[in-house]
Amino acid sequence: MGLFEILLIAVVALLVVGPERMPEAVRGAAMTIGRFKRMFNNTKEEFEKQIGADDIRLELHNEQIMENLKKMEQDISEIDNDVAKLANSDIERQFMAQDDYKDPPEFREEELQENTESEPAGKEETTEENTILNKNEPSA
Repeated sequence: MGLFEILLIAVVALLVVGPERMPEAVRGAAMTIGRFKRMFNNTKEEFEKQIGADDIRLELHNEQIMENLKKMEQDISEIDNDVAKLANSDIERQFMAQDDYKDPPEFREEELQENTESEPAGKEETTEENTILNKNEPSA
């Protein structure tokens, strides 16, 4: 009900009941409305007790909490996967950044022996870079 409707009812009640009996009528109406509200609330509480509404509410609340926990677990597992991927990529970047990677000595010795045999005796010792360069050049 809007303010206009309440004012209209008050004016009609004032005209019907009269100004002298108006306070008594308002008090009686308020008491009657209060009794109806109490009866309605008591009936509602009794009905909820009979059907176990508190248990139903508790169960629904627990289900909602479980759904939230499952969502959180999924989010955490996704975050763990992302962190693991980032960690692996960081490790790979570190190894790539260390460009001084060298083959194990047994492989390097063979390459060095092959390259030193093909070079004339008057040249300086070959470095690993020269070995790689010589390897890529076509032989004459």
